[in-house]
Amino acid sequence: MGSIKHYRAFQIDPHGHVFGCINLVCDDDEQAKREAAALVLAHRIELWRLDRRIAKFDLPREAARQ
Repeated sequence: MGSIKHYRAFQIDPHGHVFGCINLVCDDDEQAKREAAALVLAHRIELWRLDRRIAKFDLPREAARQ
């Protein structure tokens, strides 16, 4: 059984500024990536664990144009 890891999914505005943070508790990086990708609705998401960026998730092209 692995240890639980804490991640942060930062919400990024169109100007590249962080305006919100969602804490995630996951078993591993892959689970954290899936959960963070599901958060991309109206803003970009950057997934971090401690001082390491795990992934970036951009808006779908259709949403970015609106």
